[in-house]
Amino acid sequence: MNTEITNNSKNGFAVQVRNVTKTFGTGEARTQALKGVDFDAREGELLMIVGPSGCGKTTLLSVIAGTLEFEEGEVDVFHARLHGMSKSAITNFRGGSIGFIFQQFNLIPTLTCIENVSVPLLINGVSRAIAEKKAAEVLALVGLGGRGHDRPSNLSGGQQQRVAIARALVHEPKLIICDEPTSALDKDTGHKIMELLRDVARAPGRCVIVVTHDPRIYQFADRMTEMEDGRVQRVHEAPQAGFSHTHQ
Repeated sequence: MNTEITNNSKNGFAVQVRNVTKTFGTGEARTQALKGVDFDAREGELLMIVGPSGCGKTTLLSVIAGTLEFEEGEVDVFHARLHGMSKSAITNFRGGSIGFIFQQFNLIPTLTCIENVSVPLLINGVSRAIAEKKAAEVLALVGLGGRGHDRPSNLSGGQQQRVAIARALVHEPKLIICDEPTSALDKDTGHKIMELLRDVARAPGRCVIVVTHDPRIYQFADRMTEMEDGRVQRVHEAPQAGFSHTHQ
């Protein structure tokens, strides 16, 4: 069902995607990754996108993040209509409004934790002194107040992911996008990371979207969007109560 995007400020949606298509390649190599996708994420929720490899999860995530162009449809992220913005405007919007958390942490090994967390602020033109002060504050919020001057190699996997979360939060983005944030972690550490992300999602005017294959963390979702073959097939409310771990 395709419907027009309405005013987010009235309906409580953080993200609305309508009838979006994305194709890779040409000729015989042409592959349609997204086939008229409709998708919603609400303010104040942690939403997971699940489905088999190659179903379009990461492509949809990239479209929402503004890092991948699409052919048709509409994408609205916290009142910004990405389908009507220039590339430079999307880049500016992404730098101020979206935070990213990845499976492999993507920390810069030669920088300290404070320096790693400071990067988004420095990119946005904040002075080094102010950026590092804010970075230290956010590291304390994620439980790493005493590790700011360590380099990533001195930290455990879970601690490195906390640094990555701090980096994603330091510029106070509205939308946090996570691509397999726990698959490189053991169960207990993954649960601690998800508890932290769930708390982040509860902040006013914020939303966390997680793409995952990890059934160990399904219980942390407020809702779950299931994709197959480039389309959204099902949306599960309160999946921890009824979503089968066999749906991966």
